[in-house]
Amino acid sequence: MAYQERLRVPWVWWLLLVVLVVSLAAAVLAYVPIELGGVVVGLIAVALGVVLFSYGHAAVRVAGDTLWVGRYRLEGEWIDSAEALHGEDAATAVGVGADQRDFLHTRPYVKDLVRVKLADPADPHPHWLVSSRRATDLAAAITDIAKGQR
Repeated sequence: MAYQERLRVPWVWWLLLVVLVVSLAAAVLAYVPIELGGVVVGLIAVALGVVLFSYGHAAVRVAGDTLWVGRYRLEGEWIDSAEALHGEDAATAVGVGADQRDFLHTRPYVKDLVRVKLADPADPHPHWLVSSRRATDLAAAITDIAKGQR
């Protein structure tokens, strides 16, 4: 495995989830019997926890000659190049000046990106934009597999 990373949500999001559930419990239990209210709040808490866990469980990895981004994969033969984008460059890539055809796998809590330029002219996506906390390392790993150079 050349590179692996999980794009986990920040701990503050989990804290906000707890605050939300406690607030919801206070509001619901004020009007509904405790048994019914406890079940409703518990189910909502579990559902929100599953959503938050799933969102933060996205994996980015480079293994063999393949880039895996979540459930999507891209073989090295279809990769032209990879470039790490930091700070303002990353914000511009997904902001107003963005190419709307780009494939996005971004997370708002990860500020850096890797732009993967595709070598397939038939692909409707000219680039993949992938969030990464170690964008330089990911770009280097992708560059290694591009065009079967690995």
